Amino acid sequence: MKSQFSKALALGVTMLVSTAGASAFAADLGPYQPYTPPPAPEAEYVAPSIWEGAYIGINGGYGWSNSTFTEPEGGFGGGQLGYNWQRGNFVFGFEGDIQAADISGRAYNPFDDATAHSNVNWFSTVRGRLGFASGPLLVYGTAGLAVADFDTDVNFSGLANFRDNDTKAGYAAGGGVEWAFAPNWSMKAEYLYLGFGDERLSSGYRINDDFQTVRVGLNYKFH
Repeated sequence: MKSQFSKALALGVTMLVSTAGASAFAADLGPYQPYTPPPAPEAEYVAPSIWEGAYIGINGGYGWSNSTFTEPEGGFGGGQLGYNWQRGNFVFGFEGDIQAADISGRAYNPFDDATAHSNVNWFSTVRGRLGFASGPLLVYGTAGLAVADFDTDVNFSGLANFRDNDTKAGYAAGGGVEWAFAPNWSMKAEYLYLGFGDERLSSGYRINDDFQTVRVGLNYKFH
C-alpha cells in the first residue's frame, strides 16, 4: 500500500513539474502571432531622360558667303529630324535637315563691263551631334555631310551670258545650344560653317562657295 502511494506521489510530482515547465516555456514564447512576410523592396525610380528619343522640328536663319566677288547673303528656312541617346550627362545622336534658301549677291566688274549674280537655292546636311547636358540645357558640337545647290549668272555688257548651276557636296561643322522648356519641346540656336571649296565658272571667273549660317529652331520630341 505504501509502495503504491509512493508511485502515485512520484507521478503527481512529475506531472506538476512538466506542466510548470511547459507553462514557463510558453510564457517565454509570448502570445501566438501569425507569420507576416516582409514587404517587397520598392523598385528604384528612374527619371525619364530629357533628351533621349526621336524629334522633328523647324528652323530658320541667316546665311552669308565667303565669296569676295558677289558676297551673297540672305535668309533660309526648313525642317529637321533626328534622334538622341543620353548616358548620364552626355548626349549623342544624329540630325538631318533641308532648307530652301535665298542667299544671293550681285557684283559689277567695270574692267570687263560684267555683272555677276550668285545664289544658294537650297542646302541640306546630315550630321552627328555630341553634347553635354545640365538638366534642360544642352551644349553640343556637330559635324557631317553638306549638300547645296548653287546658281551663278555672269553677263558681259548684254552681249554674252554665262549661267552655271551646280549641286555640290561638302562638309558642315559647328555647334549650338538647346533648351528644353517643356517635356516634349525644345528650342535651339546653332552656327554652321559649310565648306564647298572654289568653283571656276564657264565665264572664267573663280568664286568660293563656302558659306556660314546662324539659325534658331523649334523641336518636338516624341516619347
